[in-house]
Amino acid sequence: MFTSKAYTKSPIFVQNILLSSRAFIRKKLRENTNCERLTQKLQTHEFNYELLKQYSHKALSAVVTSANDAIDYYKGTGPDINNYPYIDKPTVNNHKDQFLSPQKKGAVINGATSGTTGAPLVIPQSMKSVITEQAFVNRGLTWAGFEKGDKRAWIRGDMIVPLEQKQAPFWRYSYFENMIVLSSFHMAPKNLHSYINAMVDFGVQVIQAYPSSIVTLAKYLEINNEYYPGEIKSVVTSSESLTKEDKHLIETRFKCTVFDWYGLFERVAAIASCEYSRYHILTDYAHVELLPAGKTEDGRDRAEIVGTNFNNSLYPLIRYKTGDHVILSEEKHCPCGRVFPLVDSIEGRTGDYLVAEDRQNVHILNHIPKGVEGLLGAQFVQKKDLSIDVWVVVDKTLFKKDQEDKLILNTKERLGASIKVSVKTVDAIPRTKNGKVKQAIREF
Repeated sequence: MFTSKAYTKSPIFVQNILLSSRAFIRKKLRENTNCERLTQKLQTHEFNYELLKQYSHKALSAVVTSANDAIDYYKGTGPDINNYPYIDKPTVNNHKDQFLSPQKKGAVINGATSGTTGAPLVIPQSMKSVITEQAFVNRGLTWAGFEKGDKRAWIRGDMIVPLEQKQAPFWRYSYFENMIVLSSFHMAPKNLHSYINAMVDFGVQVIQAYPSSIVTLAKYLEINNEYYPGEIKSVVTSSESLTKEDKHLIETRFKCTVFDWYGLFERVAAIASCEYSRYHILTDYAHVELLPAGKTEDGRDRAEIVGTNFNNSLYPLIRYKTGDHVILSEEKHCPCGRVFPLVDSIEGRTGDYLVAEDRQNVHILNHIPKGVEGLLGAQFVQKKDLSIDVWVVVDKTLFKKDQEDKLILNTKERLGASIKVSVKTVDAIPRTKNGKVKQAIREF
């Protein structure tokens, strides 16, 4: 809707009405009585291990039984999940019709992964699946202190402001959700102060954002030695990787706790951080296996996330290898009292890597910008000859030649001195059509 002529050519107040009407319909469809009941049910077992175990076992048994009986790809595999083969995105794309259940009821909603780590994957969902997903989102918001009627800011991938608009306001309002929706596509340094002011003026209490968007604002505040001038309960992030350093930066500059959510459109795993910043594997959302995937630089165990979705019987995916990694935790219990298993942190997607001079893949790029002043955002674009263009958004009063040299030096230290590195200053880091920012792009 947001890219249609009817929307882009309309006055802003009409765009607000269109946005609000769309949100109203979505809210009515998703946040109904069934959703409220399920949210309450999910809340009953998050502090009770036995109840959680019973819920998870029942859900897993239902998925495996249904797949064994009705899904072409899985028929006859049996009741033991360990007998099911690992699958991944190419497997599903190559056998896409074999995963579809013949027991379709009601509306089918087709969605797709972004395709940032390969070909996009189309996943059909039932309306029940959509409502169930909303119930988990609602429970997550309660972790973040959200209460009905709170004012929210939304800074994600919605193109709610036409790209050709060069002057504020770069936000619109969703009246029925009590929400200000801010564009992720207009966050040039010169515009950032107006974003802060708009949220303060609206009286925002909870911010829901892509990490790349809220980190941009946090870095802006840091560079200007400022703090968010309003009082908010929390920041909720999802859909992109969030480093511990960036999480700390947001919490410092916005003076609140960040609640980070890891999930995939395939719905095969969900991991959420709590008020004590521990990451919990939501075992009532999906059955998650952690496959050993080597060690970190400091010797900690790394594992790949493999998941089985509980909440989309129309398109069950069993033992789906996500390609995403976690660092295991030695902690068995969280001070928050929730009984979900813990992991220390979530690493970036394996698709976000560069190739070093000896042709090894370097996945963890978060250390490269460390210590570089005036940097608001960065993206690494590597060419076939392994040379790298670092696209940066900067505060020009701080990012001088010495900082550019430091960024180049940091990059070479990680990837090899023979790698040619160039720094290119841009107004904004290019985003995918979903509004996300890829940390690394390889043109080969």
